[in-house]
Amino acid sequence: MPEPAHSPEAAGADSGGLPWAGRRIEAAQYADDAGSADPAVLALARQLAGAAAPDRAALEERLVAALATGRVLVPLLAQPDAAGTESRASMATALLQGPDGTQALPVFTGVAALAAWDPAGRPVPTATTEAARSALEEGCVAMLLDVAEEHAVVLRSSQLWALAMGEVWLPAHADPVVRLAVAEAAQGIDGLVGVRAEDGALHAPGTLRLVLSLRPGLPPAVVEGIVARLGERLAAAPDVRRRIDDLAVVLHQATEPADTVPPDPAP
Repeated sequence: MPEPAHSPEAAGADSGGLPWAGRRIEAAQYADDAGSADPAVLALARQLAGAAAPDRAALEERLVAALATGRVLVPLLAQPDAAGTESRASMATALLQGPDGTQALPVFTGVAALAAWDPAGRPVPTATTEAARSALEEGCVAMLLDVAEEHAVVLRSSQLWALAMGEVWLPAHADPVVRLAVAEAAQGIDGLVGVRAEDGALHAPGTLRLVLSLRPGLPPAVVEGIVARLGERLAAAPDVRRRIDDLAVVLHQATEPADTVPPDPAP
């Protein structure tokens, strides 16, 4: 379980080249919020928790779409003062830190789920899009939805960016921006005959699986160079990089001429 950390509420930082100036956690529009979970969101989270890998992408797509138009509860926790005692007069957004130092923002569907995690947390109703922006401001790589529940969901970086940008989230293998980028990145790489983007959820959630068809007989050093060059080209485009959570590469020898990738267009 990641360890909790405290962070002051965001003050208009810049994340990945995107200015969030002027954005704050704002609960005024939810003044009448009773703190109940959205039944549709809760049902999707529970389905996702029990889903097999091949079914996860479609459920994640539906869950992110449902969250995009709703709110979550962001917990504020009392900060210790100079004497080491907690003071509710000084509240801060709670962040979770993993063993590798990466951070995640815990958010909750309702007050019951928040209380199951920390009864002392003060729930701040926040549009999910704003919570995603705050998470990115804080350098988080994920949001953890209902972290103490059996239906806990990890909202990965690509999903945070989609929520923050007001975009429709699609799994990387089905995202036309990613598919086009993969096709373009493969152009002109000697020895690479074809490339296919697939759902790599069997490797890990959110993984884009690239199946590379290679010219037979290539030495290992050349194969390594092909993989590295393709990865570098994809990583060079921020709009593409933020849509890919993880990458797995599978190598095959080319057998069908129809798989051939056309060379770079002549200048």
